[in-house]
Amino acid sequence: MSDIPVGSPPAPPGRHAAPSGWYPDPANSTQERYWDGWQWSRNTRPIEQVLPGAGYGQAPYASYPAPNVTRPVGYARPRMGSMQATMTADGVPLASWWWRVLAVLIDNLITTAIVTVITFPVWRSVYETMVNYFNAVIDAQRSGIAPPPPMNAMDIISGSNQLILTVVTLGVGMLYHVAFLRWKSATPGKLLCGLRVVPVDHGHDPGPLAWNSILVRAAIWVLPGISTFLSFITVVDVLFPLWHPKRQALHDIAAKTQVVRPR
Repeated sequence: MSDIPVGSPPAPPGRHAAPSGWYPDPANSTQERYWDGWQWSRNTRPIEQVLPGAGYGQAPYASYPAPNVTRPVGYARPRMGSMQATMTADGVPLASWWWRVLAVLIDNLITTAIVTVITFPVWRSVYETMVNYFNAVIDAQRSGIAPPPPMNAMDIISGSNQLILTVVTLGVGMLYHVAFLRWKSATPGKLLCGLRVVPVDHGHDPGPLAWNSILVRAAIWVLPGISTFLSFITVVDVLFPLWHPKRQALHDIAAKTQVVRPR
């Protein structure tokens, strides 16, 4: 590894002058350095090494010509102008947005089922309140008297029951994500989709994730569910990998993680 700082030399015009891939190291002509589509990484390899599927293209700077090598069978030149990396700096494929969304849906189904079971007495109370109200309306119509006034939210579910639902939902969400990220570096939804959470640019990291990364990641993902207004953060969080250069969501950026799909 050479002593070139990450992000140095200065980024090329537009910051996306070349797609991610291996290029001649500007600090050491005997090796190559990984350009992640955003900046130089600290990952290097001997210039003679050619990995299957590794791409060579125009270097991020015209003064660093690409090595004269025979490209492997099945090689496809990365599209110029691509703004997103497709792999971590050490060559592990990043998860696509669709796989991540599918994993989120699976996780939400699981956590919703758990919360529903735990809070069943609350929902039974809500159901009984609604049934009693509609029976009262029907009885009033049959008797020719004025129906009861319309119900508001507090009539349907009390403030204490709302608090119980909120606490249980957040508690289950945090426990679910923290426990599985520490144990498997992935939630059940991610495991079913073949995804893992790794430190940024370390796709081969065996885990487990550091506690600070796990707690930050889980908190930013789960806690906005405390209110409808804050849920806007979750919407932005879900969409963020669509345009981020390293396909990171907001909680990935804060926790310094990436989601990979090794298989």
